[in-house]
Amino acid sequence: MVTLAKTPQLHFFLAVVAHPGTDHAKVHNLRLTHEDGYDALLDELDRQARAIDGGEMHIVIAGDRSAAYTDALQGGTREELLDQ
Repeated sequence: MVTLAKTPQLHFFLAVVAHPGTDHAKVHNLRLTHEDGYDALLDELDRQARAIDGGEMHIVIAGDRSAAYTDALQGGTREELLDQ
């Protein structure tokens, strides 16, 4: 049997967010990670988070960029996605 149904994929993002989980939350950077250059990306976003007032870096696991942005505003990924 042939099917066009796709298994949902989860993607690993890194986000720099100011004041996550508040009414003033703002995503400053949201990047899809790749194995190549992961350490450099981590360093870049860490520096950016430290330079922003209230900035924090968060791991976000989501099915797409829109869902990742929504989760980043709340301060990272939902716990149930970490287990997947």
